[in-house]
Amino acid sequence: RLEELGVAEYRQFVSCGYGTATALLAMLQYSLDIAELERWVKVEWCKVYDVRYVEEEIIAKLQGFAAELKPVVEEVEFKATGTVKASDSTVLPVREKRRTSPKPFNITAPKPRLIPEPEAISREVKALPVPAHLHNTSLADVEEQKKKRLEEEKQRVAAKYGEEHVPKLASAARRDGAEGEELARKVEAERMAECTFKPRLGKYVPPTEEAVVRQNVAAVLREDALLKQKQAKEYELLKRYEQDLHDGSEFHRWQEKMKEKDHLDEEKRVHTRIVEMQLARESAIEAREFQEKKNNILAEHQRGEFQVEMDQKKIELENDLVDKQKLVKQTQAERENARLAEEREAKNRADRAEQIRGEKEAEAERKRREDEQEMERRKDLIKQIRALEKVPVARFKQFDAAEQPCQGLLEEMSHAELWERLKIVQSQNAQELEEKRERQIGKKLDKQNEIHEKAETLAKLRDRARDESRTRHDAIKSKKQEQEEAQQRYKDECIEEVAMKIQKKKMQKREEELRLRKELKEISMKRQFLAANAEMVEAKKHGEQHAGLDREAQCRQANTLTNQRRQNEIKGKEMMLRSANRQSSADGYKAMQEATNDRLRRAHAANTALKQDILFANQTARNSQKTLERDLRDELGHSSSKYSGGPLRIPRSA
Repeated sequence: RLEELGVAEYRQFVSCGYGTATALLAMLQYSLDIAELERWVKVEWCKVYDVRYVEEEIIAKLQGFAAELKPVVEEVEFKATGTVKASDSTVLPVREKRRTSPKPFNITAPKPRLIPEPEAISREVKALPVPAHLHNTSLADVEEQKKKRLEEEKQRVAAKYGEEHVPKLASAARRDGAEGEELARKVEAERMAECTFKPRLGKYVPPTEEAVVRQNVAAVLREDALLKQKQAKEYELLKRYEQDLHDGSEFHRWQEKMKEKDHLDEEKRVHTRIVEMQLARESAIEAREFQEKKNNILAEHQRGEFQVEMDQKKIELENDLVDKQKLVKQTQAERENARLAEEREAKNRADRAEQIRGEKEAEAERKRREDEQEMERRKDLIKQIRALEKVPVARFKQFDAAEQPCQGLLEEMSHAELWERLKIVQSQNAQELEEKRERQIGKKLDKQNEIHEKAETLAKLRDRARDESRTRHDAIKSKKQEQEEAQQRYKDECIEEVAMKIQKKKMQKREEELRLRKELKEISMKRQFLAANAEMVEAKKHGEQHAGLDREAQCRQANTLTNQRRQNEIKGKEMMLRSANRQSSADGYKAMQEATNDRLRRAHAANTALKQDILFANQTARNSQKTLERDLRDELGHSSSKYSGGPLRIPRSA
């Protein structure tokens, strides 16, 4: 469309401001580059259009405008990059604008003030000789002198701040809030002394009958709606039971039983866990002590590593400080260049603002002249309209109440006919309103009777539900009490078991400690004997080694037997559980098969009976129809069917 639009219009379209300069520059350079077009888009275009059309009508025609579009490309490039490249990819020199260079004012420089030379301060410290009385005074004398001075100071302060020196203030005789409250309480007690009437309060007796609550229509309708919903749910359950020949009551009972069993298992598991936690407490304490020692060692090691890292970080901070000092010096050197650039930019903005201000003033002057011309034109038009309005125009027509308006409408009526018709319609509306009122009163009475019946029915249902709720609550309360008693018994058993296990463990630890002390004592005695006799020592050593080996073998054998016994018990329990699970699964599957077969058998029998009934009914109807047709044919010569070929008799109406 470039040859229809023209290069000048296209330049205005590009410079409208809706696109960024960098994006427009990239688009123009890409469109005028033959290599890029042939490399990326020519093949894709040729898949859709003819090759000759792509080469001649699109690429060649676009390259024909390259010379005319060159100024536009250079303008966009200057806006985007600030420079313009020549055809040989060299940057064209840009003529630098002459700028005003600021110069400082010729102000008298201030003279430096004379500062007096600072006085030299001597830093020499001369030690005085030791006083002679120090060698003649002891610590006891010094303490005695301190106590004496303290007593003298106390007497002086007591004499200065005695009772006779305390100021007498008038505010000390004022009454405080507590005294005022006490006086008010006394006055109130004297005033209430005459009130001797003390009524006797009766004992609270709870009501024996329930309070009768009068319900409104909304409450009755709401309760009736809930009753209907409950009846609909029960109807659906009965219908489903009638269709499927079973309901979910058995499943719900089984579900409640399983939930109760799971709850009891969970309580047992919790109590077992409590026992295990109590038993694991002592081992946890020992593990905590070991962990504390280990943590102390690790903390010492980490402190050493942390100190090394802190030293290294200190060196890095010093290096960063040196680099930052260099950067500060460089920034201070370049700060003057930034100030000069700011001054030049401020000057350019001031010139540009002055130019825009002049254009705005010219535009405002032109707008003011146009507004004055428009105002003169409007004033002239208003004067003409007012002159036309002042001319009198005769507009009147005589009114006849019995004459039709003759406006060309169907069923036109005069004013008198309209009044008559209005009275007739009003009387009809009044009659309809009276009939409607009577109907509404009848409906209201019917509705009141219906609500009264519903209220009576709901009262009966409420009484019955109250009795059922009381029975159910009593059963739940008794069951809950039994469960709490069972839980308390189980809890007591668990506590006793924990106490026994802890006591047993303490006894084992005490025996182990005694055994260890005994062994240590024996070892010390053996060492004493060995010190006296080398051979005896050697024999005792061998004996101790053999005893230790025997003891180790016995412990290892006992541990092996204990582990094997535990594994055998676990394996036996697992086999019993597997067999029980398999037996229960087989019993459940067999019961399900029997129930399914029974249900299918009953359904098949019902289906067979239904088919027999249908067949018998069809045969009976067919035989009855044949007998009827035979009788009609014997009596009349044809049957009652219109397709039998005989004449069709149509009975005449009276």
